[in-house]
Amino acid sequence: MESVDPMLIAFLPKDIRNMFFPYASVQLASLVLNLVIGFVMASIIGAHFRKYASAFCNRQDFSRLFPLLMLSVILIITVVKASLALALGLVGALSIVRFRTPIKEPEELLYLFLNIGIAVALGAGQTLAAVVSCFVTLLLIAWVKKRDSQTKQENGLFLSLNHVSDTGYQDTQLVSELKALLASHADRIELRRIDIADTRFDASFFISVSDEKQIDACMNALSNAFNGINISLLEQHNIAGV
Repeated sequence: MESVDPMLIAFLPKDIRNMFFPYASVQLASLVLNLVIGFVMASIIGAHFRKYASAFCNRQDFSRLFPLLMLSVILIITVVKASLALALGLVGALSIVRFRTPIKEPEELLYLFLNIGIAVALGAGQTLAAVVSCFVTLLLIAWVKKRDSQTKQENGLFLSLNHVSDTGYQDTQLVSELKALLASHADRIELRRIDIADTRFDASFFISVSDEKQIDACMNALSNAFNGINISLLEQHNIAGV
C-alpha cells in the first residue's frame, strides 16, 4: 500500500504526524477525486430517481440525501480499508447504532443501496468499475421504465373518497360496490385503505386510466351512487413537486 508523500509531513512534529497520518496509507488526492466523482454520481442518481421512480414520497427532498450518503460511505470505506483494527472497530460501532428512518417503499431502499454500492466501489479504489456500473444500471432502469410506460399507456392516480350517510353502512356490501363501480371505469384498481364507521367511510384507491374521459365518467358514477361524496385525486408522477 502506497504511503503519503514524505515531503508533506517532513517538518511536522512526531505527535502531529501520528495524529493526522497514523497509517500513512490514505492517498489524499485519490480520496478527493473519489469524493468529487461520488458527488457527481449521487447527483445523477438523484435526478434519475426524481424522473423515473414511482415511490409515494417527496422525491425532491429524498434525493437530496443521496450525495451525503455517498460521500459518507466513501470516507468510511477509504479509512477502514487502511487498517484491520479500524474495520473491526467499525463493526462494533455499527452494532450499537440504530437508524430510525421513515423509509417504507422498496424502491427507496433500492436507490439507497445503489448509492451505497457505488460508494463502496469508489472507497475501495474501483473508480472505473463504479462509474461504468452506475451509468449502465441507470440506463437499463430508464429503458425498462420507458418500455413499460409505452406498453401500458396508462396514467396512475391516487383516489381518495369520503362520504357520510344517514342510513349507515352496517348492512351494505360497500367494498364490493366500490370496487365494481371503479372497475367499470378504470383499467386497473387497487384498494389501498378503507375505514368504515357507522355512518361514514374513508377509502383510498390506486387506479389506472388511459384518458381523461374515464376519470370524468368515474367521478360522475361515484357522485350518482353516493350523494354528497367528497372525491380527491392525486396524479402519481407529480408527487415529486409536493
